[in-house]
Amino acid sequence: MPRLARLGTFGALTAAAFALAACEPTPPVSPDDRGFIPGGDYALVGMDGATVPLRNMTLTIAESSVSGRGPCNGYGAKNNAELPLVALSPLQKTNVPCGKNTTIENRFFSVLQSATEMEYYGGVLKVKSPLTWLIFERGVTGAQAQVTAVDQARAGQ
Repeated sequence: MPRLARLGTFGALTAAAFALAACEPTPPVSPDDRGFIPGGDYALVGMDGATVPLRNMTLTIAESSVSGRGPCNGYGAKNNAELPLVALSPLQKTNVPCGKNTTIENRFFSVLQSATEMEYYGGVLKVKSPLTWLIFERGVTGAQAQVTAVDQARAGQ
């Protein structure tokens, strides 16, 4: 068989394999899939290009809202855009005095309020605002969000 004819057969077989692969059913979309942003719990690990001293600020992503805790106050807001875009209504926050954590909590709330989009890759969630971003790791539970005495001591170092 001439060499050119063998390449034509190989090409036809390859095309047939791709055509059959395209016929496979697509997996169902998970109810936790929010525009490729997995819903659930996250812990803040970075802000303004630096790590945060404690992992005591959280974010929970639901279908059309976000909520969580800062070092002192809980918050929640409706997302008026479809993820991965973000357009949060004004954050509804508790009003607990925050002492030495006031500055970092206010910065966290300010960046979150101005967020415009989210990006998720490799277990890391980036919440982008016009001037900076928040970096979260996935998988925080309510119990993990509680600050321990060891964590408090580390923050002072």
